[in-house]
Amino acid sequence: SHSGREEQALQTIMAAMTGGPIEVSAGLKRAISVDVTNKDDMLEIMPLGAGSEVGRSCVLASYKNKTVMFDCGVHPGYAGIASLPYFDEVDLSTVDAMLITHFHLDHCAAVPFVVGRTNFKGRILMTHPTKAIFAMLMNDFVKLNKQGDNSEALFGEKDVQECMRRIEVIDFHQEMDIDGVKVTPYRAGHVLGACMFYVDIGGLRVLYTGDYSRTPDRHLPSADLPPIPPHVVIVEATYGVSPHSPREERERRFTDMVRRVLIRGGKVLLPVVALGRAQEVLLILEDYWVKHPELKGVPIYQASALAKRAMTVYQTYINVLNSDMKAAFEESNPFVFNHVNHLANSSGLDDVGPCVVLATPSMLQSGLSRDLFESWCGDSKNGVIICDFAVQGTLAREILSDCKTVTSRTGQELPLRMTVDAISFSAHADYPQTQQFLDALAPPHVVLVHGEAGEMGKLKRALEGKAAADGKKMMVYNPKNCQAVEIKHSQSKTARVVGRLALNPPKEGDRVSGLLVQKDFGHMIVAPEDLHEYTSLKTAKLTQRQKVPTTQKLGELRFALEALFEGIHTVSSWDPEAKPEPKALAADDEKKKKEEEPAAEAEEEPASPTKATRGKKKAAASPAKEMKGAVKKEEPAEEAVVKKEEDEREGSPEPPGLSVNGGQLTILKRAADKKWGAEHALLQWDADPINDMIADAVLSVILQLEEEPEHLTRAEAAHRDAMKNKDKAGVQAARLRIVAAMLGVQFGEPRAIDEENQVVELRVENADVAVRYGNRDVDCADAAVKSRVETALERIDMAIADSSFSRALPSVSGVSGADPLKGT
Repeated sequence: SHSGREEQALQTIMAAMTGGPIEVSAGLKRAISVDVTNKDDMLEIMPLGAGSEVGRSCVLASYKNKTVMFDCGVHPGYAGIASLPYFDEVDLSTVDAMLITHFHLDHCAAVPFVVGRTNFKGRILMTHPTKAIFAMLMNDFVKLNKQGDNSEALFGEKDVQECMRRIEVIDFHQEMDIDGVKVTPYRAGHVLGACMFYVDIGGLRVLYTGDYSRTPDRHLPSADLPPIPPHVVIVEATYGVSPHSPREERERRFTDMVRRVLIRGGKVLLPVVALGRAQEVLLILEDYWVKHPELKGVPIYQASALAKRAMTVYQTYINVLNSDMKAAFEESNPFVFNHVNHLANSSGLDDVGPCVVLATPSMLQSGLSRDLFESWCGDSKNGVIICDFAVQGTLAREILSDCKTVTSRTGQELPLRMTVDAISFSAHADYPQTQQFLDALAPPHVVLVHGEAGEMGKLKRALEGKAAADGKKMMVYNPKNCQAVEIKHSQSKTARVVGRLALNPPKEGDRVSGLLVQKDFGHMIVAPEDLHEYTSLKTAKLTQRQKVPTTQKLGELRFALEALFEGIHTVSSWDPEAKPEPKALAADDEKKKKEEEPAAEAEEEPASPTKATRGKKKAAASPAKEMKGAVKKEEPAEEAVVKKEEDEREGSPEPPGLSVNGGQLTILKRAADKKWGAEHALLQWDADPINDMIADAVLSVILQLEEEPEHLTRAEAAHRDAMKNKDKAGVQAARLRIVAAMLGVQFGEPRAIDEENQVVELRVENADVAVRYGNRDVDCADAAVKSRVETALERIDMAIADSSFSRALPSVSGVSGADPLKGT
C-alpha cells in the first residue's frame, strides 16, 4: 500500500515523463496495450544564433515534422560569412516558414542570403512597416558592399529583389495558416512594426518575443499580452536581471548629459541605429530644445539619409503608433523636427561649434559614427553617449570599459579624452518586465535567447527561484548556439498496465498511478513493488551524511537535543566510514530473524541504529506519532537505559556518538586531526520526509549552540533597528554587513566594505575579489574562485531571505519584491 504522498509523487513522475496524465480504456484486464510518446511528440528548439550571445538572432522550432524559423539576422561584431547564423548545421529545405519580428539587422539582414544562396523554400512573413523599412535597409546594405569593394558580400541586388518578391505581410492579431501551422503576430513595442509571433503547431503553442518592451515610449505602445497562455515562451534575455530606471528619469539624465557637454563648448556624438531608437531620441531632443530656448542656436544634426527617407514610413503607419502620437497627428506631423538638420557628410562640421550629431552605426564599428568618434575622441570637451545596448566585441562596448586609448581603423593608437556615458533607450525588456510578463503567461517552459551567457545564467536562476517561491512549475533553459532544447508534449498517452495495477480493471475516467517504464520500444506502467518482476531495474535506499563543524562536547549536544526529542541514547561502536568486519556478514541471517519477531520484542533497546529505526517505523503513522508516540512505548526501558548510560559515563571517556529518536538519526563526534580535518559532528540518516525534518531540527540545534561572530550580531541588531525606524539606507547598509560577515566566515575577513556603493572586497586564495552586492556581480580574475564566491553569495541570499529581506531587492536566487519598509 502507498500513502497519498507516494501516489502523488508517482503521478508527478508519470506526468513529467509523458507530458500529461495517461488515459486507460474501460474493460481492460491483466494487460493494457497502448501507443505512447513517439518522436513527433518532441518539440526541438535550436538557436542557430543569439544562443548565449547578442546578435544574429535565428531560432528553429520543430514539432510534428513542421519547422519554423524565428528571425534571421547577422552579428554586428563580425563581417561576411562569419556574421551569419550557423545555417550549415541544418537542412534549410525542411523549414516551412521564416517569421521576421522587426527590421534591425541582427534580426533580418541574413534573409536575402538564405533566399538567394541556400535551398530554403519556405514562406516568409513580416508586418507591413517591417517590410517597407526592410527593403530600404537591404538596398543600402548592397550599396555599402559595392562602395567598399567587399569580396565577402553576402548577397546582391537580385537576391534582395527575389527576397522582396517572396515576403508576405501580416497584420497584428491576424491569424495565418501555413500548412497547418497557425501564426499570429502581437505587438512587441520595440520599434515600428515589431511583433512577437504566437505559433500553434498541432495544439502546441509557442510564443517567440523577439526584442520586446512592456513599457510604452514616446511613439510606440507597449507589447501585447497574448490572451491564450502558450506552452513554451522563447524570450530575450538582453538585460538579464538588471532593471531599467523609469523612462522620465532616463530622459532627464540623457538631456543633462547632453547639456553638460554643450555648456563646456564640446560636441555630442550619439551613435544610433538609423531607424527605431533614433526617432525616439529625436523626439526627446526636439521637446527639450522647445522647452529651453537658450539652446536655439545649438544645431542638432541627423547624419543618415536612410533615416530621412524612412520618415515617410513612420508618417504612413500612424495606426501602429501610440495614442499620444495619433492625437498629435491630428494637429501636425510630430516627425517634422524644427531643430534638426540633415547632415550629408562629416566635412559639414569642420567650422561648427557646440552641436549634437546622431550618426550610424550604433556600435561605432564603421561608417560616419566611427569617423566622427576618431576625430573627436582626443578632445576632453567632447562627449559620446551610447544610447543602445552595447554588444560584446564592438567598439561601443570597449569604450564603456574605461579604456584610455582606442585603435583607429588605420591601426593608429588614439587617446580617449572625451567623456563616455551610456543611457539605454534600446526598448528591450528588463528583469521586472520579463518576470511580470512570464508571471502573467505562466508557461511551463521558458527558453532564453539574445543575451550574454553571464546575464542569461543570472536570469535563469532568478526566474526559477521566483517560480519555486510562487509554487509554479517552470523549466528555464539557456541554450548555446546549435544546442537543442527538447521538450516533450502530447495531448494524451496510453500504455500497457501490468502486474497488480491490472488486477482490478479501471473504469472510464479512472486514473492509474504507477511508474512509467520504457522497455525496448514499448512502454508499461507498473507498481513500484512489481518493478523487479517486469524490469531489470532495482530500488535503492538513500543514506545521507552531513559534516557540521562544531566545538561542542557530545554531552552538551545531548542535553540540548533532549529538550526537543525523546529517545536519545549513546552509540558506542558506530562509524559509517569504518570497514565492515567479517562477523557482520555471518550475522546477516540472525538480523533477518530478529526483524521478523513481534513488535513487542523489537521495542527492546536496539543494538544498533539500524535496528532501532526498524522497530520505530512499524509503529509510525504520522510525523508527530513517529517522533513522540512511538518513543512513549519505551518510557520505562528508556529511563533505565539513560540511567545506565549516566552511570557508565562517570569517570569514563565520552562515547563517540548519539542516536536520536530511536535510531532514525545518528551523530558521530570527531576531534580535529589530519584525516578528518576540523572538529565536527557527522550526521547520518536514511532519506525520507520525516527523517529529513528530524535532520533539519538537529542541525538547527547544533548551529544554535555555536556563538555568532560579534560583528554579525551587531549587524543583525542594526538591521532590526533600521527596519523599526523605517530607515531604508540603514537596512541596505546592515544587510551588506550581514552578507560581509557571512562571506568572512567562509573566506576570511573582508578587506574593505563600501556601504555607499554596496561593495565587499575579499582576498581568497591569493586572488582579489570584489562583490558588488547591488547587482550580485562578482569581479575576480580567477574563474574558479569567482564561481565559488558566486555560489556562496547565492546561498547566503537564500539563507537570509526572510519576510523582510525577501521584499528588499532582486537577487540571483530569485528573491525579489517590493520595498521592505512598506509593510511586512
